[in-house]
Amino acid sequence: MTEKSTKYYLGNENLPNQHATHEYTPERVAQLKKAQKNLLYFASNFFYIVNVDSGREVIELRNYQKRVMRLMRDNRFVIVMSSRQSGKTTMMTIYALWVACFNADQKIVLVANKESTAKDIFGRVRLAYEELPNWVKPGVIEYGKESMVLANGSRIGISTTTGTAARGMSCNVLILDELAFIEPYIVDEFWKSVYPTISSSKKSKIFIASTPNGTENLFYKLYTGAVQDANGWIADKVTWEQVPGRDEKWKQDNIKLLGSKEAFDQEFGCEFIQAGDNMMDENLLLRLQASCREPMHLLEEGRYKIWDEPAPEKLYVVGVDVSEGVGAAASCVQVMDVTDLNNIQQVACYHDDKISPYDFVSKLDEILKHWGQPPALIERNNCGGQVVDLLKNNFRYDNIVTYAGNIKTKGRLGIISHTNTKYRGVVNMRYWLHESKCVVVRDEKLLKELKTFVRHNNGTWGHVKATGVFDDRVIGLMWAVFILNEDLVDTYYNVTATGTNGKPIAITGSDYSGEFADLNVDDSGDAAPFVFNNISMDTMFGENLEDNQGVTYLREQGWTSGPGATYK
Repeated sequence: MTEKSTKYYLGNENLPNQHATHEYTPERVAQLKKAQKNLLYFASNFFYIVNVDSGREVIELRNYQKRVMRLMRDNRFVIVMSSRQSGKTTMMTIYALWVACFNADQKIVLVANKESTAKDIFGRVRLAYEELPNWVKPGVIEYGKESMVLANGSRIGISTTTGTAARGMSCNVLILDELAFIEPYIVDEFWKSVYPTISSSKKSKIFIASTPNGTENLFYKLYTGAVQDANGWIADKVTWEQVPGRDEKWKQDNIKLLGSKEAFDQEFGCEFIQAGDNMMDENLLLRLQASCREPMHLLEEGRYKIWDEPAPEKLYVVGVDVSEGVGAAASCVQVMDVTDLNNIQQVACYHDDKISPYDFVSKLDEILKHWGQPPALIERNNCGGQVVDLLKNNFRYDNIVTYAGNIKTKGRLGIISHTNTKYRGVVNMRYWLHESKCVVVRDEKLLKELKTFVRHNNGTWGHVKATGVFDDRVIGLMWAVFILNEDLVDTYYNVTATGTNGKPIAITGSDYSGEFADLNVDDSGDAAPFVFNNISMDTMFGENLEDNQGVTYLREQGWTSGPGATYK
């Protein structure tokens, strides 16, 4: 056995084990003693980052980072409302390493609202540990992707914000990331699980850092209680202005990127956006009102409205909201013409509050074929999952958009609506409605829903229940234009031009070759993108395209024409 293998964990020279020895000069001993006593000295002298341009270098702490870390060092319960991209993960990493390296038998748990986020934070801890000089850090006993154990008995591990997170496990330091974004239905159980791990000790600590997300959640209650000196917590706030290099131009650029000033005020200004805030402002309302008009065709007693004819040279996106069909919320299909991103037009809307999910699938398939089988983003919550799966497996519709974000959804087409995805959907929709001012709404029913679509107390968006107006048409619109989100659009279209904010400003159809029927979906559930021009005209519109009646196909399927009925 070589000397290298006996001194280093798995032969990695950045990972000394418990048998490794180091030369300790009087100078090094003095530095170690100072680092042990002084968190900021440790960070400023031994915490290395890798700069793309200059390579490995000791971090230069910002003033607010020094301020927050002093609070972490000197207090048991610290809660920080932090702007995006302000370096809060760096502060977590420095503090976790400092505690583990200079204190024996410590248990530090990193908790995030998603497993991927927790692993990312821990990955940064691992990298920072490896970059420490070997003579500074205790040796490694265990070194995995989710935990590490040092020779001094200290352990750093991760958990997620589930109802059973950290249950039954005591720890010395609990670090919570993005507490405001824990789903409301698990937050109480989560807190009941994690809080006893700290409260059982008189020395254990909790550090919470999060961006705000509405006013009805645990983070809001803890933070406002701390500001009012009512709960024993110490509060701090880091806004965008405190980050060096950010000015008014930076602010305006990011407002455009996010789609609204409201989103910026929350994400970077650290403002709690109150419930009742509306999607609409007066100017937007007047502009959208002016574009409303009666449809060209009414089918199914007015449940299916068509304002334009399908055309093979145009590009479409479809958003779908699914209901149980019991007379309250409705199943809705919104079809948008996105050929010109400066003039996105609502061309069709199907809306039925009585149709069952099983019957809705066949209607949805016929609508999609009517519009040339475009990309369709379908909300798969509850009975929506049944609709998505039947559409894919029974009707062989392969152009179903999948968006998972950071959630594991292998084999699950569509989108799951929860706090984070819906928030992203609203921000994206506000961008196209407010900032780009390019969406043309034809349906007065949709406009009516937009007027009552507000932010609720729990930070989510939805209809005002007291009005009797639902939000099915709005949700359909939201998922339709979400396909234009920069995370998705280049999967389904060729993006030929983007703005300075990364948003697409011009797209064309993509040619993936082959007939639609031949496209495959792999085991991951990702839908193969589809090209409009590869479908035969007869398949899309029926044999009588020359009569300029795109509804011919639907009539052949049994759809009935007639005057529109009065409906919600």
